[in-house]
Parts: sequence; C-alpha cells; structure tokens
Amino acid sequence: MSMPANPITRRLALPGWSVLRFSLTLVAAALLAAAIATGVLVVFWIGIPVAVAVFLAIRVWANAQRRVIGEQLGVHIPVPYRERPKRARLDQQALLLIREAATWRDVAWLAIDATLGFVVNLLYLGVFGVAVYYLVQPLLLVTLFHTAPNPSVNDFGFYDFDTPAKTLFLVPLALAAGVAWWRWGELFLRWYSHLGVLLLGPTAKAVLTARVSELRQSRDLTVDYAAAELRRIERDLHDGAQGRIAALSLTLGMAEELLHQNRPDQAAGLVAEARQTCSDVLDEIRQLVRGIHPPVLADRGFTGALQAMALDHPLPVSVVDRLGDKLPAPLEAAAYFATNEVLANITKHAEAAQVQVIVTHERGLLRIEVRDDGRGGATVAPGGGLDGVARRLAAFDGTLDVDSPEGGPTTVTMAIPAFHAGPAGDDNERPSGR
Repeated sequence: MSMPANPITRRLALPGWSVLRFSLTLVAAALLAAAIATGVLVVFWIGIPVAVAVFLAIRVWANAQRRVIGEQLGVHIPVPYRERPKRARLDQQALLLIREAATWRDVAWLAIDATLGFVVNLLYLGVFGVAVYYLVQPLLLVTLFHTAPNPSVNDFGFYDFDTPAKTLFLVPLALAAGVAWWRWGELFLRWYSHLGVLLLGPTAKAVLTARVSELRQSRDLTVDYAAAELRRIERDLHDGAQGRIAALSLTLGMAEELLHQNRPDQAAGLVAEARQTCSDVLDEIRQLVRGIHPPVLADRGFTGALQAMALDHPLPVSVVDRLGDKLPAPLEAAAYFATNEVLANITKHAEAAQVQVIVTHERGLLRIEVRDDGRGGATVAPGGGLDGVARRLAAFDGTLDVDSPEGGPTTVTMAIPAFHAGPAGDDNERPSGR
C-alpha cells in the first residue's frame, strides 16, 4: 500500500496511516519493556538468547517502520545492517548485534516512538476525532439517540450540551479542529516521520563506506572488462589481420622472385592477389576499429548512431530521441554498445515482432528504455548478454533494470549518470525506424 499522490486523497488517507503508526507505537512500548528486562537478564547466560531474540524483533519492527515511513514520505530508506555470519555462535551473534551502530539507532527510535510517537499520533487522531464527532453529533442525537433516556455526552462542567440544538454550538469547535487537522495535520506527521528517517536510515559514514565498496567493485569489473576487450582485440589481430599480412608478405616475396626470373605475367597475378589481400585486411581492421569506437558515433552522434543501428537491425526498431544535447564521447560509446547488445539479445532470444528504443536525459541521468513484444522471461544471468551490459554500465556508475514477465512484454531500462557536452542538433523527438 502506498500513499496517494493527490493532496486531497492523501489527507483523507492519513488517519488510516496514523492508526497504523499508532499501533506500531504500542508494539514499540512492548519491545522497549522487553529490552529493559533483557538488560537485566543479560548478566546471566539465559539473557543472551533472549537478547538476540529481542534485538532481532526490534529489527523486524524497525524494517516495518522503514516501509511505512518510506511510503508516507515517498522515499526509500535503505536497510543499514551489516551482513551477519550465518554459522556464528549465539554469543557471537549477540556481540555483533550489540557492536553495530544501527542496532542502537533502532533502540533510540524505539524509545522515541514509544513515547513521542504515541503522543504525536494520539494528538493527530484526537483532533481528527473531535472534528468528526462534533460535526455529526447533532445528526446522531436527532436520529439514532433521540430516544435515549440520557443523551447528554457533552457535560463541560460549566454547561451541558444535552440537546441537538445545543450541540450546534459545538459545530464551530468541530470546524476549527477540522481546519487545524486539514491544514497542519499532514505537516505534523511528516515532521515526525522525517525524524524517523534520520535515525532509521544509514549514517553518512555507512553510506560513504557502501559507496566506496560499490566503486571498488565497479572498478574491478571495469578492469576485468577492459582486460577481456584487450585480449579480444589481440586475438582478432593475431587470427585475422596479422595472418593475412604475413600471407601478403609471402605473396609479394614470390612476386619479387618471379620478376627476377623474367616471368612478369605470373608476377602480375601475384600482385593482383596481394592487392585483394590488402583490401580484405583493411576491411577486417575497419571492423575491428568499429568494435572499439564506431565511426558513426563520431560522424552522426549518439542519435544518428541509434537510427543507423535501427535501420540495420533485422527487426522493425523505432527510436524516440528526447536527448537534447550531446554527451561525452566515452559515455556515448558505452551507451551505444550497451543498446546494441540489448538489441542483439532480443534478436537471439525474445521472438519479438517489433522493438522500441526511447532515449531521455533528465536531471543529469541518461535513460535508455528498450521495449519489445517478445515472449519475456529475460533475466540478468551471470555470463549472459544482459550481464555484460550491466558490467559495461557499471564502469560509468550506471544501472540495468529488467522487467520481463513470462509472456512479455519486456522493458530493459539502462540509466547512466551523465552531463551535457554541448548542442546535439535538431534530432529531438524524431521517431525513426525500419
């Protein structure tokens, strides 16, 4: 369940969310009491398994809070816990839990939510209840409770509003409570939820550590990928162009010998053969260079390269470009090859009838969506084509997301942080296809 985006429906849904948050505060109070009792028992051996159970229960409660608060604020709160060894002894697990800073941040939020959270949600629901109750009370006294022997429920000490006419004087109080609830209730709950984000989310140090780890993995993948590319280029040169050039040298040597023997006709035949070999070698080298950096990228830019790719593809491919500006050359090459690999994967496995490529660039993020109407079931399997795309994008801190239910359709989304390099021309919003 997610919070509605419409402001009116969101405010109307907030009381239900507040009831859920209020119930979580009651659970927090029970867990807080259990944690205090565990602190007393932990000096005995029996307190160790109890402590582990209580801390794990607090984590379950904290994860529920992260989901609820995240849905309310429309944000993602990452889980900050480190991975625990599965075969560790019970006392080792307890020690790891106690030493982890995220555990004590959970406990701090537990204490806050069991006290301040109880008051915040009770106050919000109380104002909402006053508004609703005193607005509908005159109607209730006229209809449902008109035969009650003592319908007085509004004895304020100085005056008893015991008739429907008298309860009309409480309508301004209900309206004031309703206005306060409508105007400030959501802000009040959001303020409290933001306080929860500060404690339930990872610290800046934890985020930095995770980021460094991701960059290290990305660097390792990039180095491995670059080494594999160098080996491929070396193999292609050795098996292709190098062998042909060696054969060319032998052919020219034989032609030279024939010229020394005054056999020009046979020498001319060998020279013609050598010229054809030179042409073939040049074609192979052009193909090899095209695999390193396609000339079409330099000549026509990323949009033109995608359109040329669409025209050469065996399936009908339409390209919708909303790029706007030119991108840095290394990023263009990475995005071009990644898109080409995805299209090749579709040709091999998808059994699709048509493909659409949508390119957008918003808020410093290049997004390429490749959609096909094939049979679906695509996954990022280790060693597969999509895994290679993910590794290529990782070098630029990019991500790959695959939405491919069985039966299709499939949407592969590639997102790469990017900045503009300059004007790209007038090729925006221009569909092209085969």
